[in-house]
Order: sequence, then structure tokens, then C-alpha cells
Amino acid sequence: MNERGSHALLLVYVIFIAGILGCQQETPAEKAQSPQPDSAVDRASQQAVDAINTPIDKARGVEDTLRESAERTADKVKETAQ
Repeated sequence: MNERGSHALLLVYVIFIAGILGCQQETPAEKAQSPQPDSAVDRASQQAVDAINTPIDKARGVEDTLRESAERTADKVKETAQ
């Protein structure tokens, strides 16, 4: 192999090895940090979700109260029937 061909082959090997080592590097610390603070759109969408979920959560609490009340009423009816 002539000198020019061996230099070209060496250059290809160096580029190949540099590419492999470059792909195995860890993410820089800047990218590993949490993203920027929530934008106004994110806050507004979260408020909308909360506005929907709050009444649903209250309804679930009322549902439990009504179920307990129905059980107490059923127990009283059973007591009076005996």
C-alpha cells in the first residue's frame, strides 16, 4: 500500500473511532436539569384541569356520604321489621 493510501485509511479509522466515542458521551449537565419553568399556557391548562377535577372530587365525597346514609336507613328498616 502506498503512503497516501495508508494516510487516508488512518484518517478514516480516526474519524470512525471519534464518532463512536462521541456517541457514548453522557448528556451534559445543562440538558439534564429540569426544563424551564411552566409557561403561562401550562399554568392555564393546569388550572382548567383543576377546575374540572375539583367538583368531581367533591361529588365522590358526597357519593360516599349518601351510600353510608342509605346503609344506615336500611339497617333501621331491618331493625323495625324484626
